[in-house]
Amino acid sequence: MDDDKDKSQGLGRRPLLSGATAAATIAVATTLAVKGAQAQSSTAEKPAPTYVTLERRDSIRLIGINRPQVQNRIEVPTFLAIGHAYWQLDHDEALRVAVLFSHGPDFSPGLDPASWAEGIRSRTFAGPIPEFVNPVGTSKPERQKPVVVAAHGKTQLLGHELFLAADIRVAASNTSFAQAEVARGVFPGGGGTVRFAREAGWGNAMRYMLTGDEWGAEEARRMGLVQEVTEPGQELDRAVEIAKKIAANAPLGVRTTLASAHQAFSSEDAALAATFPEFAKLMQTEDRQEFARAQQEKRPPVYRGR
Repeated sequence: MDDDKDKSQGLGRRPLLSGATAAATIAVATTLAVKGAQAQSSTAEKPAPTYVTLERRDSIRLIGINRPQVQNRIEVPTFLAIGHAYWQLDHDEALRVAVLFSHGPDFSPGLDPASWAEGIRSRTFAGPIPEFVNPVGTSKPERQKPVVVAAHGKTQLLGHELFLAADIRVAASNTSFAQAEVARGVFPGGGGTVRFAREAGWGNAMRYMLTGDEWGAEEARRMGLVQEVTEPGQELDRAVEIAKKIAANAPLGVRTTLASAHQAFSSEDAALAATFPEFAKLMQTEDRQEFARAQQEKRPPVYRGR
């Protein structure tokens, strides 16, 4: 879930405050996402500022992460905007499926640390957020309609966890994956430890999560993380084609199929719910602080296990 650098200099970045102010900040960000999502035309919709673009193609919702100036790093308002778009998907009867993608050269290399650090310390996400479905599915409510994801470029850390949380995954052949939080003094806090092991098998998941190594699209397909690999630039079109096939099917049948499949993995709920609190704890450790110092001093970190 973590990212190694903070290069966030674009619009939409705002520091989080503690206590009641933090909760108010979340409410304001959610309101911005709601207003942006509600400004609609017949085919295209005005995006929430900086965070995401929204487009409706018949019964398909296209959700585009839109911070290419910072490689689509996920700061809190972007996370909230995606979560609100997922909530809209579930509550708009005319929508049957969504496609998640990103603008620019990368899907997302991870979160924006500066935007999340104080919010994690103040437990900003401890309570429910109105009109919000968690994009990485580590808290309730559970998303009720399917999401197809199209990835390209860097798809790492929290970006990879967003990818894993989708139901069908398409990747361009130039996609570079990683779940390397252990090299940054933390661990995957967005469900990666659960879904990676489930989808790829224990040995495959540990091979990459414990070493921090990167892998490519073909290796992802070998492990079962990716259903289709395309030429670069064709991944979104292919994801939309799949979404069209889903949208043409009986909507109640699709939703019940998805719900039944989720029920089969209901024992994962406790593990998923525990990921964010554990991530928050590790963000306060000496090892995490050592990683930040090492980044500033341009040297390898020296971890001491405390």
